[in-house]
Amino acid sequence: MPLPATLPPAAATADPVPAQRTRAAPPGTTGGLTRLPSLTGLRWVAAFMVWGFHLGIVMPSSNATLAPFFRAVSMGGIGVSFFFVLSGFVLVWSYRPGDTTRAFLHRRFAKIYPNYAFALVCALIVLAVTGGVISTWSVLTNVLLINSWVFHAGFPNAINPVAWTLCCEAFFYLTLPYVLPRLQRLTTERLYVWLAALPVGALLVNTVAREGLPPVAAPYFGFFPPTRYHEFLVGVIVGVLVVRGRWAGPGLWPSTALVVVLYIAHSWVDIGVVVPVVFAALIAAAAAADVTGERSPWRWKPLVQLGEASYAFYLMHFLVMTTAVHVLQHHGRHGYWFGHQPLLGGAGLFLGGTMLITLLISFAMYHWLECPMMRVLRAKAKTARS
Repeated sequence: MPLPATLPPAAATADPVPAQRTRAAPPGTTGGLTRLPSLTGLRWVAAFMVWGFHLGIVMPSSNATLAPFFRAVSMGGIGVSFFFVLSGFVLVWSYRPGDTTRAFLHRRFAKIYPNYAFALVCALIVLAVTGGVISTWSVLTNVLLINSWVFHAGFPNAINPVAWTLCCEAFFYLTLPYVLPRLQRLTTERLYVWLAALPVGALLVNTVAREGLPPVAAPYFGFFPPTRYHEFLVGVIVGVLVVRGRWAGPGLWPSTALVVVLYIAHSWVDIGVVVPVVFAALIAAAAAADVTGERSPWRWKPLVQLGEASYAFYLMHFLVMTTAVHVLQHHGRHGYWFGHQPLLGGAGLFLGGTMLITLLISFAMYHWLECPMMRVLRAKAKTARS
């Protein structure tokens, strides 16, 4: 079955998106783009949002100097929604006619799994050293990327708590061959109807489904892949519209401003139903800006370089934070690092130190693990086909 081509995983994979053919592009664009650096830059912004959100979980916000920062990043968890939407969009954008399911999944494995496996091993080592609980079943479900299908403590976010998003991505990839051809056959009008109906329908279905869960399972409902599927589909639909040249969304600057307003508003009002569509509008506008050469702040070189390592950063950031907390508690320094210290005191050093350590690990993983393993595994695949 023909299938879309390789895609950086929504959980922050930073590989620039190859376009293998000239395609229909947004009105006024030229098509035939080889790279979409603005999307790579945006990927780092989303990864930073998630980092800030998790920092607020492991680090108390009682520090008066840092309190405004923690308020600003408190809604950073919606960065995960950005990754899911981006996943669907880029799969459509990088479509290769005549591709096979086997070739597609092999490329996904080459891109995702080496870094994922390394992060999993690191998490297991940390748990073993710190006396954490490790069960055979939680390890097995993590290895097979099915952990977030289990509504039970010790599964969805066990071992490496952020890895549940990769489980969702695996589900998205497996279903795409059956979904994309059907969406491509729909008229533009029907695609817009689906785009409007999906978030509302998902909200209603998820609300009803959550109410029917026992209390012990309810906290894990948001990790369940089908509950996040509408975010991925929104990206796919907008991708189809963009490739078809029928996307009528706002430009880069208006869509950027809209995301900022959405982020701020989301701190006070639950407007999650529109989050995927707004993110999709920004992604489409950023892609169009790269095609046309329009000025884009998300194409800034340092931002793109950070985006290239953002998948590894995403996988390792929470592990670095929690390990640092354990070390500080073990040495009786927890109060200093998390108390009412000035910005350049304990709290500020913790914030900057964990960020720096995570970045160093991430760039090392990207250059010495992710890229080499992609070359090796893809070369083996070509040899096997020849």
